[in-house]
Amino acid sequence: MNQRKLGIFFSYLNIALHAVIGFLYVPILLHYIGKSEYGLYQLMGSLIAYFSIMDFGLSAAVIRFYAKYKALKDSIGMENILAISVRGYGAVTVLALAIGFVCYGFLDVIFAESMTVSEVNEAKQIFLLLLLNIVITLSTMVFRSVINAHERFFFLKGMETIEVVMQPILVVLVLQHHPSAFSVAAVQTVLNLLLSGARVYYCFHDLHVKIHFHYWNPELFSEFKKLALSVFVVTLIDQVFLKTNQIILGIISGTAAVAVYSIASLIYMNYMALSIAISGVYLPHVTGMVAKREPISKLSELFIQIGRWQYYLLALVATGFIIFGKQFISFWAGSGFEDAYVITLLIILPFTVDLIQNIGLAILQAMNKYDFRARVYFLTGVINLVLAIPLGIKYGGVGCAVATGISMIVGNGFIMNWYYAKEIHLAISTFWRQIGKISIVTMVCLIIGYIADGYIWPHGGMTAFVLKVSGYTLLYIVMIYVFAMNQPEKEKIQGVLKKVVKIGRAHV
Repeated sequence: MNQRKLGIFFSYLNIALHAVIGFLYVPILLHYIGKSEYGLYQLMGSLIAYFSIMDFGLSAAVIRFYAKYKALKDSIGMENILAISVRGYGAVTVLALAIGFVCYGFLDVIFAESMTVSEVNEAKQIFLLLLLNIVITLSTMVFRSVINAHERFFFLKGMETIEVVMQPILVVLVLQHHPSAFSVAAVQTVLNLLLSGARVYYCFHDLHVKIHFHYWNPELFSEFKKLALSVFVVTLIDQVFLKTNQIILGIISGTAAVAVYSIASLIYMNYMALSIAISGVYLPHVTGMVAKREPISKLSELFIQIGRWQYYLLALVATGFIIFGKQFISFWAGSGFEDAYVITLLIILPFTVDLIQNIGLAILQAMNKYDFRARVYFLTGVINLVLAIPLGIKYGGVGCAVATGISMIVGNGFIMNWYYAKEIHLAISTFWRQIGKISIVTMVCLIIGYIADGYIWPHGGMTAFVLKVSGYTLLYIVMIYVFAMNQPEKEKIQGVLKKVVKIGRAHV
């Protein structure tokens, strides 16, 4: 199995672990620290998440240019780009610390109306710990990018697997003695420090990375800056989509409303991860294709191929959530989180358009045309912010979600598809014709599943819920395989099944 396939495998393993562990982890957190403390932790996490944008797009630029020089076998270029990047990361780390301490001083002012004095004091402590966490991440980010550019996904995703498994275990152990949101942040920070150190060691010991400044190239710097700033703008707006709504709710409604929205946020973040698991490992590969001047038809084929596989998976989750989402949230988070169902649907359904096309983002980065995506995302971010404040005041979390959904439809749906077709010349019309045919099958599955859910164990417990979800999953897989997949896709499925059977027989 090559590194790209290993990367996809471990990505989905991490997602599965995240889902399973999250199902158990969140109720345990709520048990130990309560709804308000959980909301406080999520609120500070949403605020500190803005500091992650101080990567300023450097990681994407490092991967793109490092992979380019690697494909061209230019070792001097590889060393040089890392030397420039390390200096850049040093500067942004100092900047993050400075801005962080300024924000720290204003926390009691920002949340004076929605929090008690004790909540504000604890919030400030959590903020400092999470700021340290961000500093650790930023100062070692270049090494993560190098591992990615080398396509060493076994190690990279393996580290993520360790983090997914160990963090909740350590948190639960600590909470038994020190039940507070501060303890959760402390464990997260210590674990991040250890794993970041492991990545640095791997780069120098196993990849034999050399960081040496050889020359200053104004043209290279211009291209590097263009991509980095474009990714930075997109990352900034991502925080608007993913975190700003929680901050707005924290200011106008308090920590309880944030807790409800954060439950929806956890669901759609995992939903997003299902798509990124595939496309996220393809940037070095796409960069190599562009560097070698592969025809646009090859990129279109990859765009459609990856998009179809992403849609198969996302449509299963989306339709399944429509049918079983209310029951899932009730079992998972308990009472008081009913709005999370509507919030989740309002975001994931329009978000799907972007997620099944995110291999296009890798293409834009490889072509260094990501600046258009940045401009579009800035526009959609403004739309989201303008709509979220009045809608959030009037309708709470549901209003914020409506704002996000509308902005996604405008930016990711209409404008980006126009750009892919007219400027990049990807086969968008072919893509949507194929997605449309698949959608007919998914709608049939949705209707059958929705009707069946109403008649089969309508008031059943957890066992009935698991059986119904399993039954729907089986129905969906069979229907998609028989009526939606093309012959090459069926052959890939058959090949995987043959390997699984072969491995099973070998162990009997």
